[in-house]
Amino acid sequence: MNQNQPVSFKERIHEIDGIRGFALLGILMMNIMAFAGPDIEDSLNPERSEIYTGFWNELSLFFINTFFTTNFFTMFSFLFGLGFFIFLSRAEQKGKNLAPLFYRRMFALLIFGLLHGIFLWYGDILWTYAIAGSLLFFFYRLSPKVNVIIAVLILTMISGLILLGALALFLMGDQSMAGFAFEIGMTDAIRSGSYSEVVSMNMTLLGISVSGMIFVVPIVLAMFLIGLSFGQMRVFENLSAHMNMIKKLAWYGLGIGLPIKIVTGYFTTYAGDNDIYSTLGQLSSSLGGPLMSLGYVALMLILMKHFKGLVKVLQPVGQMALTNYIGQTIIMLLIFYVGGLFNRVDAIYFVPIVLVVFTVQIILSKMWMSNFSYGPLEWIWRTLTYLNVMPIKKKGV
Repeated sequence: MNQNQPVSFKERIHEIDGIRGFALLGILMMNIMAFAGPDIEDSLNPERSEIYTGFWNELSLFFINTFFTTNFFTMFSFLFGLGFFIFLSRAEQKGKNLAPLFYRRMFALLIFGLLHGIFLWYGDILWTYAIAGSLLFFFYRLSPKVNVIIAVLILTMISGLILLGALALFLMGDQSMAGFAFEIGMTDAIRSGSYSEVVSMNMTLLGISVSGMIFVVPIVLAMFLIGLSFGQMRVFENLSAHMNMIKKLAWYGLGIGLPIKIVTGYFTTYAGDNDIYSTLGQLSSSLGGPLMSLGYVALMLILMKHFKGLVKVLQPVGQMALTNYIGQTIIMLLIFYVGGLFNRVDAIYFVPIVLVVFTVQIILSKMWMSNFSYGPLEWIWRTLTYLNVMPIKKKGV
């Protein structure tokens, strides 16, 4: 057997792929707010576009902000850390030199992210994962307990800074966005501009997002470390032995995280023009989201134990997660950019659109994985990582 070969299908832990597939549903649900309209531009201005306003539209956004926003990019981060433990540990068992293998993988992911973010959609998260992931290697040899402690300290520190920021705004007096305006011209660029104008817009928005790295990267790294610690504890290799811990995680994660997300979801949806409430809403990323994501992971493991069909449905989607993540962008751009629906579809339709698109991805993923060993982008990623062109078609197909 070629020692450069990646994990085979039989070696895969299908529950991880299943949860990764579920995470893709949540990622799309939170991202559609930005695919469908100028959500990021509106967040920097005192007024919101009509598609985000009105009772039913705001109720739809409140639902998404509570149950999806920040819950799933943190879940994906958890799964990322878990996946890289599996990647590194199995490479180590094969006697491979870990550092070159690992950093080639990170560099390839960075290229994927930059290409995606510049030439397709500014909201890419892959380049952030690549930067945070490059730090993950230094924690691989630490004990799972130490990694969890570091992760909790990071999230606690960020939450504390958010609370201090809100307190400072309160002491300075009620601050609002009145008089502040930041115009990018997203709607005009997307509806009537050239492709080069869209690329220019993407680069501008990516530049703005870089300024938020000091906030986002530590959160992503913290969730990486929690996922890494789960891998180190071999939780997914013996789920039955850890089921009591998993049930407690579901109760505490959802029981504490949901009230926080309801409050922060309300602030984000209904009080985004108030600097104090907007600042407090950031607790969704550092506290509510991480708790909810862990609760969701635990709940999915419990459901998968009792409903085996759930794994079969979601596993192919998760196994080709990179392809499906960028595939979601292509589908959404066809609907809203090419189809001329940008800033024209009310938020009340976001949830059904996502469910239809994700159903299509389930079907296409099942068809693809029935004939191939990897998704197309996964195959490119693995080839760049191992510097070896591997067969993509399944034997006997």
